[in-house]
Amino acid sequence: SDTQAALLLDKKFLAGLDKSCAEKKAEWEERSKTRAEELVAIADTIKVLNDDDALDLFKKTLPSASASAFVQTGLQSAQAARTRFLSIIHMAKAGAPRHSSAGMKFDLLAVALSGKKGLTKGGFDKVIAMCDDMIKILKQEQVDDDSKKEYCAAQLDHIDDKKKAKEKSISDSELAITNAEEG
Repeated sequence: SDTQAALLLDKKFLAGLDKSCAEKKAEWEERSKTRAEELVAIADTIKVLNDDDALDLFKKTLPSASASAFVQTGLQSAQAARTRFLSIIHMAKAGAPRHSSAGMKFDLLAVALSGKKGLTKGGFDKVIAMCDDMIKILKQEQVDDDSKKEYCAAQLDHIDDKKKAKEKSISDSELAITNAEEG
């Protein structure tokens, strides 16, 4: 009858909604995991760039007379400066314990300086801007995900209410049929 057909359609819809919500939940967990990994990587990068250990290691590796080694005293090409700084970083890395966090920090600095714009004015501005943009995007995705989660929860509640109403209607119909057969 019509009630049973409607109940069947509602059950199909509920099954589809459950599947959709399960997929969204899996996507959400994956996105959350990726976002957490990205945030940890960003925090680690900032920590490397601000760490006093790296500064101390630089001070130990470089003679104190060349403390002005990072100040440009004459005109030289960016490539020559980059090469010079890379050699200083490699020397500092050689003085660091093997597989230490300081050694990894020097690797990161070497990679950053190996880029085309490593030492030019504003060389890290692009990276910082990209990090800021990524943070904005992640915040917006978080807002979108939260609203989708709320929507799914509301839809599940609505479907659950419809299901209960249909079950009550079926129960009432079955009671009416039983009463009609008996009476």
